[in-house]
Amino acid sequence: MILNKIQNVEIQNHETIQKSIELKNKFKIEIKELSNLIEKQSDLMIQKIQKSKINHLNLLLKAEIITDTKFDQIMNKNQAKQEAINETKKKIKILKKLEKDKKTIKFLQESNEIIEKDKEEREKERKKEQQRKREIQREKESKEIDRLNQREKQRLEEENEREKNLDEFDPKMNRKNVIKLKNENKTAWNPSSEDGGIICGKKIYSRGKHQIKIKIDQFPNPKNKQNVIYLGVIKTENSEKLIKYNYEKTYYFGSYWDCNCRKNESEKTKLENGKWIDKNYPKEIYLKKNDIFEIFLDMDQKKISFKINEKKLGGWENLPEKVNFFAYLRNQEGKEKNQITII
Repeated sequence: MILNKIQNVEIQNHETIQKSIELKNKFKIEIKELSNLIEKQSDLMIQKIQKSKINHLNLLLKAEIITDTKFDQIMNKNQAKQEAINETKKKIKILKKLEKDKKTIKFLQESNEIIEKDKEEREKERKKEQQRKREIQREKESKEIDRLNQREKQRLEEENEREKNLDEFDPKMNRKNVIKLKNENKTAWNPSSEDGGIICGKKIYSRGKHQIKIKIDQFPNPKNKQNVIYLGVIKTENSEKLIKYNYEKTYYFGSYWDCNCRKNESEKTKLENGKWIDKNYPKEIYLKKNDIFEIFLDMDQKKISFKINEKKLGGWENLPEKVNFFAYLRNQEGKEKNQITII
């Protein structure tokens, strides 16, 4: 009977060991899977979640160490005292194992609750981050709109200021009143086919940088040498001389470029007391209707340069201290009259 009891105990103990092995492997697999899950998800958490991850992993590591230690103890005891196992010890071990199983199950449940809680907190943080990004984006858009509005306001103010400061032709500086004015003295035209007309602007340029833009409203047959437009500046004190066709101290662009400037460069340099600052001027350029001609004045550097439809034409340096804008208009006989407008 005793032998039978011992055999029965041994069989049951073997079964217990086998179950312990299976349960251990199961727990290790579950713990490993849980560790991997926490490992992957915790990488995306903020510092608080990262700390929670480390604590959880430490707990799992401790649980695994305890499981391995207890299992080794059980194995060593069963191997060393296999024949001395009795029914009471078997029941005690079974009870302990059951208690341990309950704790493990409780731990796993608590871990799942923590994971779910972490998910909820992470989802809340994600929504907060999205809300923050949307607010930042709205703030950026609002600032961009304000910036664009400010730029548009500044552009309009500059445009209004430019309109206020726009030069205009001076009716008093009109040789024999040949040139006719309209559009609040912004437009000049020559109705005569017998005489050329010279007229000066009112504004005196002495300091700073300035731009004078002129639209060619009418200019028929630009290659005809009888049909001429000169646009440029003259020393302020010499304005009266210019009205009498004295071109001393003038710096201008002639409509028939090849005839009026290029061939007579040395003569005009001496006459105008200036120095031509761009040798790469074109061979021939003619003004024509709807061209936009621009004069750029840098009175701090005493330089003038020209453009036609954004094409650079060169210019002069060594300008006088004070200059006025002037225009010379002469028509080809029997043709449409020349007309320009300061824009």
